[in-house]
Amino acid sequence: MIDPIVKTVEVACDPDRAFDVFVNRTSSWWPLDGHAVSAGQGKAALAVTIEPRVGGAVYETMFDGSRADWGKVLEFEAGQKLAMTWHPGNNAEAPTRVDVAFEALDQGKTRVTLTHSGWEVWGENAEARRGSYDGGWDNVLGNSYAGAFAD
Repeated sequence: MIDPIVKTVEVACDPDRAFDVFVNRTSSWWPLDGHAVSAGQGKAALAVTIEPRVGGAVYETMFDGSRADWGKVLEFEAGQKLAMTWHPGNNAEAPTRVDVAFEALDQGKTRVTLTHSGWEVWGENAEARRGSYDGGWDNVLGNSYAGAFAD
């Protein structure tokens, strides 16, 4: 088994707001010019959407208005957790999994923990793919998402 990627950030708000920003305001913080299918074509994506329900789609609206599917919502508990399959632009038939948990802390803060697992679906490319995402999540969660709450 290949170890999952686990990333944690603390944000200065309650879990309901942290969840809302992650799910409903994704395009406001996601690095659309670097971590998107469109970016691979040299142009920023227009939006990232997470449909807020079990079975909802996770997708990118590309620079030309077309849609690139990224996954499907598996679990949805507002203010608490989100789980989704993950295959931005590739491997839709064998996706990995992303879980995001929101935990209330003292002083009105929330711990957000992202766990990306299921690397075995990539076979001999699994370690390389995991390595690429490890740094990618540092940027996406640690810089872009956490930065959405900076004073």
